[in-house]
Amino acid sequence: MATDADVPEIVRLKALIMTSSYPIEVDLDGHPEWPDRAAAGIRDMLEHPDYTFFVSDGEDGRLAGCISAGITHHVPGPEWGPRHAYVADMCVDESRRGQGLGRALMEAALVWCRQRGAQSARLDATPGAVAIYQRLGFDRSADDLFPAMRRLL
Repeated sequence: MATDADVPEIVRLKALIMTSSYPIEVDLDGHPEWPDRAAAGIRDMLEHPDYTFFVSDGEDGRLAGCISAGITHHVPGPEWGPRHAYVADMCVDESRRGQGLGRALMEAALVWCRQRGAQSARLDATPGAVAIYQRLGFDRSADDLFPAMRRLL
């Protein structure tokens, strides 16, 4: 699991995934304050018991990959409980892709989520990663029933 010392590398990996895989253009140069805001957000998540990051060490002090996991709480339904997981920020350094590292990070995150009582896991996939997540057991059918919608506050 990640520590405070990993924060700069998690920021680097998050920037990598946003600039190389997002279906929209992300202008990090136009937001020079972003790395500091991202680092503060990651540190806040690391201090919260319902969130964590898993990381994999690489070479020369760099991380090879990361993933975040969080537990969300909802009113239980007749067939589901109150805890569900949200996984995000999955990134594997370009030099380490295709070696099973993403799968290992995801499995570690899902074990952590199950240990905290989560009955399901949700994620937002970049277009290029849909097939990868499907191989990891995620499907798109649930979101077809309940489309994800967002609003800035």
